[in-house]
Amino acid sequence: MVGTRTAHRRAGRRLVRRRSPGRPPAVTRHRIGSGTAWYLGTHPDQDTLAAPLHRIRQEADVTPEHQVPADIEVVRRRGADADYLFLIDHTGKGAEAPAEGVELLTATPVTGSVTVPPGGVAVVREPR
Repeated sequence: MVGTRTAHRRAGRRLVRRRSPGRPPAVTRHRIGSGTAWYLGTHPDQDTLAAPLHRIRQEADVTPEHQVPADIEVVRRRGADADYLFLIDHTGKGAEAPAEGVELLTATPVTGSVTVPPGGVAVVREPR
């Protein structure tokens, strides 16, 4: 558990958000050297989690590699001669995502975007 005293007393630690008055903090951060460690002492729903994740990404200057609809998971793996883009639909609605190459599950050439089927997966081999 993250204690309020810990969040305020130790150098570099700062209380970010408290669950409710008199309760321990839900989110703390600690600057360490040139980095920052964040701790969430709770398991929030997606909407509540979005605010601290947005702030963390902004402070770390992290931008998404692909602009895709919410709940489309995107992972890129680098191979010796190509990159592999994995797209997973967690919504059951399907989506379009930017891509170039060959969709490996259907052996279909991809130019501009790939269709991720509802509740499904697309794997695109992208040449370098």
